[in-house]
Amino acid sequence: MARVILVLDLGSSRLRCALVPLDGASAPVEAASAPYPVTNDRAGALAHAYTPRLLRKRLLRVLAQGALAAGPGNVAAVAVTAQRLATCFFDKDFATLSAGANNDTRAVFQGGAMDDAHGSPIYRTTGHLPSMLFAPAKYAWWHQSRPRTARRIARTAGLDAWAALQLTGTLAETTPGLTEAGLLDVKSGTPAKALLGKLGVPLDLLPDVVAPDTPVGHLTGEAAEATGLPQATPVHLAGPDSHAATVGCGAATDGGAACAAGWSAPVQVTTPSPAFEARTRTWTSLHGVSGKWTVEANPGDTGRMLHAVRGLLAPRASLERFDALVRSAFESGKPVTAFLGPRAIDLSNPGITMGGVLLPAPITQVGLDAADLARAAYENAAFAIRESLALARSVAGTEPRDVALTGGLAESAVFPQLLADMLSEPVRVHRNATATGAAALTTTPANQLAARCADLTANGTNVEPGPRSAECAESYERWLRLRERLDELTEEL
Repeated sequence: MARVILVLDLGSSRLRCALVPLDGASAPVEAASAPYPVTNDRAGALAHAYTPRLLRKRLLRVLAQGALAAGPGNVAAVAVTAQRLATCFFDKDFATLSAGANNDTRAVFQGGAMDDAHGSPIYRTTGHLPSMLFAPAKYAWWHQSRPRTARRIARTAGLDAWAALQLTGTLAETTPGLTEAGLLDVKSGTPAKALLGKLGVPLDLLPDVVAPDTPVGHLTGEAAEATGLPQATPVHLAGPDSHAATVGCGAATDGGAACAAGWSAPVQVTTPSPAFEARTRTWTSLHGVSGKWTVEANPGDTGRMLHAVRGLLAPRASLERFDALVRSAFESGKPVTAFLGPRAIDLSNPGITMGGVLLPAPITQVGLDAADLARAAYENAAFAIRESLALARSVAGTEPRDVALTGGLAESAVFPQLLADMLSEPVRVHRNATATGAAALTTTPANQLAARCADLTANGTNVEPGPRSAECAESYERWLRLRERLDELTEEL
């Protein structure tokens, strides 16, 4: 086997290890994966965290399986990427006090208080709301709810930094990682000193910053023994998985868009400068490429919704079988429309709305089967991505360019074509773009990354809109009208 980068991806649903060839001659290969359970951290229903000991054990096991698949002497480096919003806290000796998951909302009241007092400067400085999702509010939660533990907190970092710490014994973060934690000024990429002072966050809570192309460190003796890798193996931080996916799709040109359609489906549009939305519905972030930013709109639990629908309709069905159900329903043309959660959510104030499935009644007259509901669920996801793309583009203020799709939905034999039809424009499909992007960030000097992204666009496969585009456009407009009425019903109920 050729020399490879082992990419560890601590995603929203699973821990994965992929092999990315250094020569770029072949596609990444997923070598191992494992689920990791989330607990309530003994802090109530809103708190979601990992058990550090169990997570560390699975991290080392998955990395060992990846090393075995690569073969002796073939691993050039390890790159780590992870879900955003997963906030970890450490004591002065770097022992883990808490390893939060990205759906940890324990700080809802602390974040709400911050937004009431400082919402506008928080958004204009960090590019992100609501505060309950980010490190300052979670730090406040610990001080208000667990003061004895809070007095021990010395550092905070993301889940990727936590993983690199387990492998190297060194704690560091990337600039995009700290920005996504709500700790940096998104315009300058430096600590938001004045804002953090108002929020009660000491500057020494932030760890050292390391660039993705610079190793955090090398494997400790214990990690080397557990994984079978040489102790001299360098470990790099590639930053948040959404940013790695955007780089892996090659979306570094102004106006270029990437959708990483996994458990959620963030849509990021590249911009030459920070762009903010008047109603704070989008996020502004640093791009993986220096001197670029992104505007993000998010349709929410897209893949999670489809996973739930698959479980209800056909618990044992493979993705191929589910695709076949959807394809068969395209032929029937029954007017079944789903409102199952995905939409361009207000990222400053995400909430629960009314939903369901609208279909002709009585169903005994026209019939209804699993295929109709499966197709409606896929269409719901495509509607939401189109709406999110339109919102992000309107804020970006750049000339719209190409659209790239990656993540689990890029593996579908049906969804990429459906999305191209829904957008009425080509979609460039990239598989395993998160792993590709993480490896590119690790192996490419910062001043060459933009050129590397231009090369990575060639990895995609273009899907052109087909004859169903006009029908999809009508369906989308109908979905928007019906959802507006459903929102009115939500307010009434």
